[in-house]
Parts: sequence; structure tokens; C-alpha cells
Amino acid sequence: MYAVIQLPAFALQAVLRHEPELWIRSVALLDPTRNTPVVIEATRPARDSGVSNGLTVTQATARSRDLILRRRSPAQEVVVTTALVQCLSGFSPHLEATSPGLFTLDLRNLAELRDASAETLSNWAGRLERAVHGLQLYSRIGLGGTPNIARLAACWGRLEAPSSGAIQVITEPRSFVDSLPVIALNPSSDLIVILEKWGICSVGELLALGQEALADRLGLEALALIAASSTIATRPLKPVAPAEEFIETREFEEPIESVEPLLFVLRRFLDQLHRRLEPAGLVAEQLYLRMALETGTPFEQLLRVPAPTRDPDILFRMLHTFLEGIRTDAPITAVRLEVRPTLPRQRQFTLFETAVRDPNRFAETLACLVALVGADRVGTPILEENHYPDAFQLVPPDFENAPAPPLQRSDDWLAAVPLRRLRPAQSVQVETKTESAGAPAPAPLSLRNRLGGGQLQQVYGPWKMSGRWWEPAAWEREEWDVLARDHQGLRLSRHPEGWFIEAVID
Repeated sequence: MYAVIQLPAFALQAVLRHEPELWIRSVALLDPTRNTPVVIEATRPARDSGVSNGLTVTQATARSRDLILRRRSPAQEVVVTTALVQCLSGFSPHLEATSPGLFTLDLRNLAELRDASAETLSNWAGRLERAVHGLQLYSRIGLGGTPNIARLAACWGRLEAPSSGAIQVITEPRSFVDSLPVIALNPSSDLIVILEKWGICSVGELLALGQEALADRLGLEALALIAASSTIATRPLKPVAPAEEFIETREFEEPIESVEPLLFVLRRFLDQLHRRLEPAGLVAEQLYLRMALETGTPFEQLLRVPAPTRDPDILFRMLHTFLEGIRTDAPITAVRLEVRPTLPRQRQFTLFETAVRDPNRFAETLACLVALVGADRVGTPILEENHYPDAFQLVPPDFENAPAPPLQRSDDWLAAVPLRRLRPAQSVQVETKTESAGAPAPAPLSLRNRLGGGQLQQVYGPWKMSGRWWEPAAWEREEWDVLARDHQGLRLSRHPEGWFIEAVID
């Protein structure tokens, strides 16, 4: 048993996949690669108004004044094909992408369909049709004993519009093929004219003439038609493996300049990507967003998901938070969203180890803070590998790879002095002793600043430091710990630029 899935108006479905509301309107698809663009596919309302394939833009708009024109998008057709292969591979591992919009499944080795009745096959095909419809696609499904019978059932089943699915299970292939019109065998246009003159309309009437008589009068093409009407001939499939890429893309007819329509499209992207990730048992680890601008320069951004997930609500909040803080140089003409997947992570914590309750919400909060105060002011402080006092940098928190805290020794007798750092350091006026020959650096006597002033009661120091003397960014300084008149402990530092209050000693 074989199953064939056909997508009627495949190119049009690929373009309208994220605009399903346009199926009830008059829409025509144009092929922009031709010198004179012509209509290649149209919706049912457009055809009812007289729009047909081969019409030019002027001819089509004359027949339907409210006609909506769309351009064919090969990129979106590739995305739809990839999504369908991923979807159909969950029903049978033996899958062939026969032609654009046509897929063949080999069901002979499926245990659930072995010796299945017509009703069981129809129920199985119903699940398949619902899975394809979940991708915002409409399909015809045919089941038969050979790939050819299944294809004829899918292409010539009881379906007239892509908005209503159809399933046809062929249990009597000979009578089914005989009832088909001759055009179902894809004869040449010249042969169609000849058969019409003979009064031959169905395949059964054609086969009744006999193979020898047809070959004598019509030549080798008659043998090809007889072979196409066979109910027992089979062929090996060319299997295709599902690609491990999850991409959604769309080209805009009119460039967009605000974030609201972009978010609307991205939300539909995420819903579709969720449907594609779930059967594969994968979650999103990274989001790669690429927007084509009217100037031709693309805008690209890679977003890391703190806790990999496929929940579209969480991923949409990440994109929303990011897009609120950016401005593009030109309107957006196309958008592409790629999910880089991974397997769900499971982590075993120790007895006293805890995790962030909602890492994605925590990352979203950090993103909001970054947008408010800047990326250089939010993060986890990490000491830099130099000897400059209190030199650190802020890095994004990483709870997955955070190092274990160092063990505290009970015999540690040397502890750091508790300081409250002033950032930036406060400039201060300092009066020092008169320096004499051979004496150390002059000690401070008094200072004048809003944090403290007057004569100093106690002075300790100096502690001289320097570093990076081999580079242009060399530095040197000396530090003093002093006790002001109001019993306020301060740490002073002297640079080539002057005196500063670095910290308050508790």
C-alpha cells in the first residue's frame, strides 16, 4: 500500500501559508521570472471572476477589480517542502519527494496498516491530513496498491478547492482507473485532439481499443499511456531524509516600517516552528533572526534561549523584548527566522543546589534592564586578570556553567577589609606634609570633600601599585587609609591626575 500527498496550487499555498485569510479573497500568483509576468495560479474567488492561468496583469485586473497580486517565492516553496518532509517522516520513514507539492509514502512495512481495512486506512489518512493542515497547508491524499494508483487517487480525487481536504482509498483499482478521464494520463495536446475526434473520453474507452490497434495508429505514445494506466506496475522510491533545519521565511509585498506587523508575522512563524519541533522531540536552543532591509544591507541577530524550549509564548516574548530596543536604517522587505534545535536538557541538582525558577523570564528581565541602562551595566561581575584594584567586567550570567563557590577555610585569619566602593571615585582636595629629601611620599594631613573634611586623625600608607608598564595603557597609583575627624574611614588614592576617594571603610 502506498500513500500520495498532493498540495493543489503548491506555489500559491507556499505564498499564502502565513496569510490563510486570503483564501476567501480574489488572489492571483504571478511568475516574476518571465519577461511578461502572467498568472500561474489563483484562488477560487479569483477563478470565479474570470481569472485564469496565462493572463497578464492587465488582463487579470480587468476581470477582477479587487484582485490581489502576489509574486511566486522559491524560498518559501523550499521552506514548505522541508516542513512537509519533516511532518510526513513521522508517519513513514520511506518517503519520496516526487515533485514540487507531491510526496509518496511507502506503507508496506508499517505494522499498524498491515492487513488494514479501508476504514482503518481512511482513519490513518485523516490523521495525516490533520497534521498537514496544522502547517497551514491543504492537501489531497490518495491510497492505493501502487505509487501510480495512489498518485491518480490524490490528483483526481473528490477535491475542487484547496480549502477542503479529500481522502480517497482505492480498493478496486481497475474500475477506478477506467473511470478516469484520458487527460489524467498526461497525453500530449496533439493526442488529446485526436482522441476527442474519436470520441474517447475515459481511460476505459481508450483501453478497450486494444494495445496493438493503439500502437499501430498512435505510435509509441500510446504504449506510454497504457503503461501509465497500469494497476500492477510498481517502482522503487527515491527516499529522502528530513533535514534538521527549522526555518520560516516571508517576503513582504510592501516594506514595513513598524514593529507591530513584524511581531504579527513572527508569532505565526513560532506557532509553525512549534508544530515542527514537537514531533521531532526537539527544543529551541538559539533563535537566528535575519531581516532584509530596503537598502540591501541585512540585519542579523542570534538570540540564545537560556532554558531551551519550544513554547511559542516564551520565544515570542524574547523576540518582542529584543525588537523593542532596536532601530533599523531602512524599512524591512523580508524576514527569516531560524530555530537551532537541541535535545531537551535534564539536570540533576545536589541536595542544597537550586535553580532559577524561570530562567527564560529571568533573561527577559535582564534584556529589559539592558535596554534601559545599557549592556555594559548589567551582568555578573567577574574580576579581570590584572592587579588593578577592583578591576572587573560584567558578563551575562550563565547558570548552567557557573563554577562552584570556593570552600571557606576555618583557619583563615586574614580577611579583606569591608569597603563600599564609590563608582566613580570622588575627587578630593588633600593637604599633604612638605616633602623632605630622602623622605617617603608626603602623607595627607587634611582633606576637603562632601563625604568628609578637616584634619585627619590617623593615616596609614602608602601602598604603591603599578601595572602594564610595557603598554601605552600603563598605570600607577598609591593608596592611603585614613580616619577623618568625624571617625569616618576612607580610602584615598593618588594618581597623576590628583587625589580621589575610592571607598568608604566600614
